[in-house]
Amino acid sequence: MTVDWSPICVASTALGPSAEPIPDISSPNRGDIESPSSQEESLSSYSHGESASPSSSHAHPQENLSAHHFKGVEWTPDGTTLLAESADHQFRTFILPPDLLERGSPHRLSPYSTLTSAEPTYASAIYPFFNLQDPSTCLFLSSVRDHPIRLASALAPTSVASYSLVNPTTEAFITPHSILYPSALGGTHFLTGSDSMICLFDVSRSGSDGPVSWMPTIPSKRKQIVGGGIGMKGIVSAMAINPTGDGILAAGTFTRHVGLYSSNGSGELLGTFSIAKTEANREIGGKGVTQLAWSPCGRYLYIAERKSDGVLVYDIRVTGQMLGYLRGRNAMTNQRMKIDVVSAGAEGSHEVWAGGTDGLMRVWKNPAYTVGAQDPDWEVRVHDDAVTSTAFHATGSVVATCSGQRREEDGERPDNSIKVWSMPFLNSD
Repeated sequence: MTVDWSPICVASTALGPSAEPIPDISSPNRGDIESPSSQEESLSSYSHGESASPSSSHAHPQENLSAHHFKGVEWTPDGTTLLAESADHQFRTFILPPDLLERGSPHRLSPYSTLTSAEPTYASAIYPFFNLQDPSTCLFLSSVRDHPIRLASALAPTSVASYSLVNPTTEAFITPHSILYPSALGGTHFLTGSDSMICLFDVSRSGSDGPVSWMPTIPSKRKQIVGGGIGMKGIVSAMAINPTGDGILAAGTFTRHVGLYSSNGSGELLGTFSIAKTEANREIGGKGVTQLAWSPCGRYLYIAERKSDGVLVYDIRVTGQMLGYLRGRNAMTNQRMKIDVVSAGAEGSHEVWAGGTDGLMRVWKNPAYTVGAQDPDWEVRVHDDAVTSTAFHATGSVVATCSGQRREEDGERPDNSIKVWSMPFLNSD
C-alpha cells in the first residue's frame, strides 16, 4: 500500500477573508470551554497585577498578521492553544477548534488575545499545567528588555505578576535570554538564564524580592564544583531538563558551552563541555547555542545553534562526547530556529524535526543510531519564507509551523504566517 507523504494544512493565518474563521470561544458550539466573561472573572480572582493598556485588547479577525514575521510558536501543554511571538513585540494566543481535523477546508487562525510588550522579548515559557478549562492556569512568562520578568494571562491582556532580576552592582534590570518553567518543579518555581548566571524564582514571591537563589556558572563563584573547577562563562541562552526525572539540567551559552547541573539546576555542576572545534563545526558551523532538546529516553542531547546548517547530537552518558550531527538543515541565520524532538515508537525511537530558511521542514529519523553526519530522511515545503518554529502536538500527527524573517526592502513578498498541518501518514505502519 502506498502512503501519501503530503501534509495537509488544516489552519493558517495566511488564508484570505473568505475562509471560515475559528469560532469565538463564547459561541454556542464551544460549550466545552468557558465564555470570556467567566474566564476573566476566574482570572481576576487569581490576578494581583494591573491590566495592560487598551492597545493590548482582544484582536479583531481583520488584524493584519502578515505585517511582521513570527519569531516562534508553541503548543500549550494541554494541546488546545498556540502561543506565538512576533517581531512587533506581541504575544498572540490562538485557540484551536475541536473539529480541527474534521473539516474539508482549512480554518482561518485569528488571535483570541494579544499582549503587547514595550520592548523586545528575549524569552518566554508557558505554565506547565496550562488547562484551558481552568483560566487561572492559562499563564506564561516572558522576559522583556529592561523590564521585570512578566507573568501574564494567555486569555486576556492582563499582567498577573512580575519578578525582578536586578544587577546588585548597577541596579539595572537583567533580562534573561532563557526561561524554563518545568513540570519537574511543580509549577511553583521557574529558572532563568542570563550572563554567567542561572536563577531560581518562587512564583509566590513576586515584585522586588528577586530570585530565591543565584547560581553562577563561572568556576570561581560556584561551590561544590566537580571536575577540578570546570565551569562556563557567557550568556545562558538555552536550558532543558532531562525528561526521565533524574533532575539533570542542561544549560547552553552563546559562547558555545554546555553545562550539566543536578537537582533540576539547583545542585552541583556535573560537568561542562565546548561544542566548538569539532568535526561538525567544520561542516555545519555554529555561532552560539539557541536551543537544547533531550531525547525521550534522556540519553542524548540535541543542540541547535544560530548560523548553523545542522543540529549536534551528544551522548550525555559520556559527558562531552559528540555522537554525530544532523546536516542539511539550512539555518545559516542569527534568528532562533526552533526544532522539536518527537517520540516515534518504543525503545527510545525518535525523530528530529526542524525548519530552514528555505521554507522547508525536514526530519531526521533515529539520529542517535548514526555516528557522524546524517542527512535528512524527508523534507517538505511548508512556507515561502524561513521556518522559525516546528512544534509537534502531543498526538504526534499534527504540527504547527511559523515563518518570516527580518528583511530589508528587497522587493520580495514575505510569508509571515502560522500554519497547522495534519500528517496522518505518521500513524501509518
